[in-house]
Amino acid sequence: MTLDELPVPPPSVAAHPVEIGGLRLANPLLLAPLAGVTIPALRLLYSKLGAGAVHTEMISCAGLLVSERQSRRRNNTGDEGYEIVSPGSKTERMLAVLEGESPVIAQLFAGDAEIMARGAECALGVQSKIVALGINMACPMPKVLKKGAGSKLLERPEVAFDMVRRLVALGLPVWPKIRKCPPTLPLTTEAFCEGLLEAGAATVTVHGRTPAQRYTGEADVSLLPRLATLFPGKVCASGDVFSPERAAEYLNGGCAAVMFARGAIADPFLFPRTLAFLGYEVHNKYRNPSPDFQLSLLLDFGENVCAGSGPRIAVLMVKRLLSGMFKGLPGIGELRRAAAHILSWKELRGILETCEVYFERREEHSGCAS
Repeated sequence: MTLDELPVPPPSVAAHPVEIGGLRLANPLLLAPLAGVTIPALRLLYSKLGAGAVHTEMISCAGLLVSERQSRRRNNTGDEGYEIVSPGSKTERMLAVLEGESPVIAQLFAGDAEIMARGAECALGVQSKIVALGINMACPMPKVLKKGAGSKLLERPEVAFDMVRRLVALGLPVWPKIRKCPPTLPLTTEAFCEGLLEAGAATVTVHGRTPAQRYTGEADVSLLPRLATLFPGKVCASGDVFSPERAAEYLNGGCAAVMFARGAIADPFLFPRTLAFLGYEVHNKYRNPSPDFQLSLLLDFGENVCAGSGPRIAVLMVKRLLSGMFKGLPGIGELRRAAAHILSWKELRGILETCEVYFERREEHSGCAS
């Protein structure tokens, strides 16, 4: 059975859609944008595992545009402004949407409202299947901050609000994603959210860490319910969602949706497990997946990555999911070590297709074999 043939895990969910951020979604569990990770093949995998919506990785609006000089040289005209990048460029490929994906939200970043607006127009020209426009105002990494983008926008609220206004004019729901604002910033987290919503944002996703924390320490779990009370139905939760219990805590606290990021990479079955915990109907195949089923998911995922991004990326991405896919299964350590130095997708696939050897060997050594 291939990935495309697998039934959606919670078949009853589609009959009870939820309204979130101007979208009608199957459920409130979303795959967060992850730079270099949420490529189309991975989004398809998590769509099949029950994600209500998925995000592209962060896409540079500047990367979607070419300078006026380059444009004039290519066309030999005096027209000013920007134009869509050449077909097949890396940035454009990041906007690809595969058949079977859940609703796709484009996650854009820029340090300037004009570039953000023009980049968003280009994104919609390249990919008509985008259902909402996300603005990244949360990334704390230096290479993004130096462009005035990501969490740097928390220091420039008027620019951030202008970005929202400009994107709202394009006709799709706008989903900014921010971080907790420390006292040194111009506005509190509450005031920043209020400004974004007044500018027209359909929802605001809040990560409970400050930019200075990056991904260390713990997210402020109490922040999200406070914001959800202030802005009913308008706040999505992000940060340290590694269990169904934490997701339920956010939803019960009034958050409209929850985004899974590192938690879903560490445990790909976090989506169906959480849906089951919330009371959705989920097939036992997903609640208690067999090694054979897990293997079929991983192999199909690898093939999809190989087809879309090439064999080198397939190796990297499959290795990244390997431990989580077989989480708790005796022998996974040996399998992971065997795969560690492999650079060929063909060779890695061969090892995976015989992975039962590693699991059986572990059982024999532990005295579990009959």
